[in-house]
Amino acid sequence: VVRRLLEELDRPAVVDADALHDLEPFSRSAPTVLTPHEGELAHLLGVQSSWVAAHRIEAVKRAAETFGCVCLLKGADTLVATPGEDGVLVVALGTPALATAGSGDVLTGIVAAFLAKKLDARTAAAAAAAAQQLASRMIPQAGAVASDVIGALPLVLDAPV
Repeated sequence: VVRRLLEELDRPAVVDADALHDLEPFSRSAPTVLTPHEGELAHLLGVQSSWVAAHRIEAVKRAAETFGCVCLLKGADTLVATPGEDGVLVVALGTPALATAGSGDVLTGIVAAFLAKKLDARTAAAAAAAAQQLASRMIPQAGAVASDVIGALPLVLDAPV
């Protein structure tokens, strides 16, 4: 169903969580970002999670090429790969406060918002990871929850450059 929707709809899309489960390669021209964690990416690539953990850059590049879209591999060092490009963007600005339930959902929402603002998929993914991680620096670390990051986002997004 997800693959069919991606192929038939000409709108930007972020594919996360259960939508990644058993996703098959697809073809589309609209901006698209996959946002797996290591376990989800391992399942997509048909490898063990331990392999993804040990080969994060290779894994995210392989996913971008296999699926023909930007792949953002979540983690302490978030990686962004684009098909046809050798380099991988690395965003490592966050805090342990992001290791909480719902933080991946927050990231997906930020990516979607940036895509809706017409940013290209690579920029939207990297900027979203940076915004989320910078917001995590502005909240109390003890007992932090995903909604704390959401509350800090305006401080990051409205900050002068």
